Amino acid sequence: MSERELFDEPLETDEIWPQAEGGPKEPWNQRDIPRSQNRKKGAEMPTVDDLLDSPDPLKLAAEIDKASLGGFKNPRNKNKGFGGLPRL
Repeated sequence: MSERELFDEPLETDEIWPQAEGGPKEPWNQRDIPRSQNRKKGAEMPTVDDLLDSPDPLKLAAEIDKASLGGFKNPRNKNKGFGGLPRL
């Protein structure tokens, strides 16, 4: 899809930290992105760049880090903290 088509595409509200991994439906965890980008994103943990799309990236990072202590549901997200970074 071209950059031009992305700009013409309707936007959807996306949870930066996916609900499937415990992400809340809070304003600090939401952003508007093109529909096709939202649909292919899936339940992946956000990258550091994704965190910066939040209106409150520090709150989002802190909440993800807190939740990561208990582990996430999807095996690909196991042992990951904020930004999808490995939890030591």
